[in-house]
Amino acid sequence: MSQKNNTNRTLAARLDAEPDRMAAFATTTARWRLDAGLTPIDAEVWQAPVPGRRDAVEALLRGRIVNLSEQRPALHAWLRGAEGEIPEAFARARERMLSLADRLYRGESPIRDLIHIGIGGSDLGPRLVAEALDPGDSAVRVHWRSTLDARGLERLLGELEPTRTGLVVASKSFGTRETRLQAEAVRSWLGEAWAERTWAATARSDRARDWGLSSEHVLPFDGAIGGRFSLWSPVGISAAARIGRARFEALLEGARTADLDLRRDPDASLAGRLACAVDQLTRVHGFATLGVVAYAPGLRRLADYLQQLVMESLGKRVTADGAPAEGPSSPLIFGGAGTDLQHSIFQAVHQGRQRHPMLLVGNALNSADHDSFCIEQAANLLGQARTLALGHRDEDPQRVLPGGNPVLMLWARPLDAAAVGELLAHWEHAVYLLGTAWNLNPFDQWGVEEGKRQAEAVRPAIEKGGEPPDERFRALLDWLRAGAGRTRG
Repeated sequence: MSQKNNTNRTLAARLDAEPDRMAAFATTTARWRLDAGLTPIDAEVWQAPVPGRRDAVEALLRGRIVNLSEQRPALHAWLRGAEGEIPEAFARARERMLSLADRLYRGESPIRDLIHIGIGGSDLGPRLVAEALDPGDSAVRVHWRSTLDARGLERLLGELEPTRTGLVVASKSFGTRETRLQAEAVRSWLGEAWAERTWAATARSDRARDWGLSSEHVLPFDGAIGGRFSLWSPVGISAAARIGRARFEALLEGARTADLDLRRDPDASLAGRLACAVDQLTRVHGFATLGVVAYAPGLRRLADYLQQLVMESLGKRVTADGAPAEGPSSPLIFGGAGTDLQHSIFQAVHQGRQRHPMLLVGNALNSADHDSFCIEQAANLLGQARTLALGHRDEDPQRVLPGGNPVLMLWARPLDAAAVGELLAHWEHAVYLLGTAWNLNPFDQWGVEEGKRQAEAVRPAIEKGGEPPDERFRALLDWLRAGAGRTRG
């Protein structure tokens, strides 16, 4: 859909016409505040309930089938339920994971370095949490490996001592090739006793055992938990080992708060408001992008995390019934750390020809971190928000900033483990609500799966000189093979 941006009134005019707009478009929880007043969303839409939303929420939280293409429930919210409210198998798996993480965190094993190998949801969520909440008091360092990078892995292993290094292989299927290749390289480096210092977080315990791990070193989770929703499962083991059991339990409790808020009032919940904002900006006002910019440095990876959560879940062209979708689906998400991006992409957003909605995330001032760094981050967030939305007038046309970029602001008070857990769970629920509103299945990813299948078909033609699966690529494959031969020679 082309970018409409035809709201009849500029964002500045909306603020002038609606003096209470900023207050009316604010949503608060115990730890977060969302401000959506600097957007073109109409007040009537912001307050309107969505038909059928409560039934959809109950279906999710009660474990009914919501992944229609695979005929599965989506049980990630069960992972953070209070004891006695979740299946016994979930509780046992959580206790095993947290007990192991606590031993590693406290230094009750010889391991001082932990290599975490996973990709997508097996990397992005745990890494974000570890970086956002790292207190620097763990006995182990965690080294995250996702992308295939032989030189990077070689350098890392050259800095570590095998007898004091542990390995976590995080893979729902335990079949992801990128993960397996790296895990096998580290397994060889660890030596004969590798299995004593290796754990697998997976929904396929059988494959992990076939790989050589004992049942005691397999941390299982249910197959109805999607990879991009698996942070709360044993996939989070390395993050828990870095931040400690108490903080990880606070993370779970914060996420559980979001679950309870969603059930209490789906429309007024933070998840409901986020879903409304994305829906309006994408389908009503025609914006194809969403910038996610963290002025809380610990959340610098939030954009990476939301790229997978939102785009892999909602990047669909057909409905859950297989019919063509009536409108655009996922916005393209970009972003990073706030003050860094002010020296790069913000120039194009401020003065380029296209308008881009922006989500700016910050940490409210409080007595614990009310220092010059925090003040400067907050000042930059607010200053950029006003300029992005309202622009700047000047007699010199080269200095004019047109404004018109819708801005959402999210503020934490404080940005602790519970706040991070709550934020990520609210976003999970917002994605689910958008899926139900747009009649898309947010729990499958056939595009990802087909790309992997194509790689399997092409690989033999590259490494063994076989026939290409598509004759149109023969010249390219010949060139690739010729280069490999020269390198090996």
